[in-house]
Amino acid sequence: MRILLVLIAFGMIAVPALLALARTDLPRGRRIFNALVIFLAPAFALGLIHGVPELDGRALQYPVAWTTLRLVLTALALILPWCLHVWLSGRR
Repeated sequence: MRILLVLIAFGMIAVPALLALARTDLPRGRRIFNALVIFLAPAFALGLIHGVPELDGRALQYPVAWTTLRLVLTALALILPWCLHVWLSGRR
């Protein structure tokens, strides 16, 4: 079950990056840059979870609030690539 969830999460991150890479209306350098931004943006949110001790599950005060923030950042990491894809593929 854990492998299935990891594959779903990776798909939610990789698919918008691949869609941005497959566009034909932009130059190759711009497409690669957009795909990298989309693919690496969730690493920032997940990096916050592992970098801040309170978000890593070691909160001494307000553990419920820190757990809630950790869940919000995890959801953001899964939704952010799609938001960036829509934003970067919008008409200029």
